[in-house]
Amino acid sequence: MDLVMFSADGMSATSQARSSDWQQIVAAVTREYGQLSGPEKEWIATSLGEIEGLQQQLDALFVAAAGDDLCARCRGACCGCGHNHMTLVNLLSCLQRDDLPQPDFTRGCPFMGDCGCLLRAGSRPFNCVTFICDTIEEQMSLGQCDLFYSLERQLRTLYRAFTERYRGAAMTGLLLHYRRLRGDSFFSMKSDIKG
Repeated sequence: MDLVMFSADGMSATSQARSSDWQQIVAAVTREYGQLSGPEKEWIATSLGEIEGLQQQLDALFVAAAGDDLCARCRGACCGCGHNHMTLVNLLSCLQRDDLPQPDFTRGCPFMGDCGCLLRAGSRPFNCVTFICDTIEEQMSLGQCDLFYSLERQLRTLYRAFTERYRGAAMTGLLLHYRRLRGDSFFSMKSDIKG
């Protein structure tokens, strides 16, 4: 049997490590973003606008299929393993709008509150806005399903543009990717990296 150690505030060592890493990630991304050139910030803003638009369309289809109600009934069971889903794209979206919620790393998903997701639909991780369970999909018409998956493919392309551009961007999420950077900038251009 594995023993899990908890601190005085009730956080396990894993939760504490994630919280500490998250604070370092947010500080580094904020600092490094501030040092980017105007054209680079413009590329990011334009890309984020497109991503947020697609994510809002996906969310509208989710809501039209009674997704909010269906998820509330199962209490967000699918969201319970979301601690590694937040990507550079999502963090930048929250930071640009100054609406980054305080994460709770004692939860399976640090952005899951008592009443659901704390993130705006436009800022949610790719996995969160593109996953629908069978129960929700059954509530959609064939046309809505086709549109949903067409939007998902478009969104994936936009996320990939970030992962192909920046060393600190990955579909695997910031908490997993952070240590792989080994101190490099999140915004190191992949085209500048040799070998």
